[in-house]
Amino acid sequence: MSQRTPGTRTSGTRTSGTRTSGTRTSGSRTSGSQTSSRTRSRASSGRKLRAVEVEVVQVGPKPEHLLLGATGLLCLLGIVMVYSASSVASVQASNANWSTGVRQLVWMVLGLALGLVASRIPLMFWRDRIAPVMILVALGLQAILALDIALGAVGGPHIPFALTKNGATRWLGTDAFQVQPSDFAKLALILWLARLLDKRSREIGSRELLKPIFAVTGALSLMVLLGDDLGTTLLLGVIVIVMLFLAGAPLRQVGVIAGAAASLAALVILVFGGFRVQRIAAYFNPSGHQTTGGYQLLQSQIGFASGGLFGSGPGNSRAKWGYLPEAETDFILAIIGEELGLLGSLLVLGAFVVFMFAGIRIALGSRSKFGRLVAIGITTWIGVQAMINIMVTVGALPTKGITLPFVSYGGSSLMMCILSVGVMVSVARDS
Repeated sequence: MSQRTPGTRTSGTRTSGTRTSGTRTSGSRTSGSQTSSRTRSRASSGRKLRAVEVEVVQVGPKPEHLLLGATGLLCLLGIVMVYSASSVASVQASNANWSTGVRQLVWMVLGLALGLVASRIPLMFWRDRIAPVMILVALGLQAILALDIALGAVGGPHIPFALTKNGATRWLGTDAFQVQPSDFAKLALILWLARLLDKRSREIGSRELLKPIFAVTGALSLMVLLGDDLGTTLLLGVIVIVMLFLAGAPLRQVGVIAGAAASLAALVILVFGGFRVQRIAAYFNPSGHQTTGGYQLLQSQIGFASGGLFGSGPGNSRAKWGYLPEAETDFILAIIGEELGLLGSLLVLGAFVVFMFAGIRIALGSRSKFGRLVAIGITTWIGVQAMINIMVTVGALPTKGITLPFVSYGGSSLMMCILSVGVMVSVARDS
């Protein structure tokens, strides 16, 4: 019989230990190899997922393309409908049914040229060089109109090139060529306020920052209001409040400012009511003011009702034959509803929705705070102005002298709206 010695046991143990160790080492290598494979697989999978995510983001048109598409549709539709809505009045005034439409086309071409130039200007150049100059020019132009109004109140001389229509002094120029400085003031205020909030972003929410905002906005709004343009004054206030809120101002501060602005507007209506009170009364009871403040609204509603779903056809409106005053300006949507029907009206509404959607996307994609605020300010301006005009036309708001952006007749309005689109394209190029 062979004897098992402790040494043999030790040797067996060592051998077993060696095998076990070898086995563990091999298993460890195998496990490491599997882990490495899984890591490479996960990394590869992660790279694929990231590639898919980037591809999803790039799907669909760019926001600036949506913006330009909506703007182009509204401008082309506006040229056609201005020609149609003004043809009767143009024949009566100049024996040419195309005169008003051609003037609108000239303003559109001028706006396109300015918009193209604006889109090529670097965003920081807008902030550092152009914005301060524009706000000074806007204040100067409004000051000329305010001075003419003040001199007229005391029997002083009339300032050349200051034009008064229907009792309102809002225009500069001649009978053949005229601009409305408040249209220029909207873009100037947006650029200036965006620059201020960007330069002094650490002071947002403080009273010190509100001082220049109140001073410039208050002076500009007061001079616009002197021209009997309460609608544009309120629009300027809405733009400033929205930009302040989205810049990070405390909600309580924004609420106080909005409440104060609304109170001042109500006070102006009560103290300097006149035709505004009549319009509000006609809004609540248009049939009781058929020959005064409610006439325009009733004729607008008749136009919509006559159009039905598909409309009476381009050029076949009856309202433009002297029944609807200012058919080519403030109430052009009623002519669209009559000639192109509900579908044509919805097309206009849809184009503005696309415009606002594209503007918000451009703002969210901007790399700078200045760019975001500019895009938000312009989107608010166009969107709120369009909403007010549409609501007035259908009778959801009292009558106001605010045009439909890109569509209504009005040279400086169309030009400045197209120029603002060029500025937004500049913001998008900087994204």
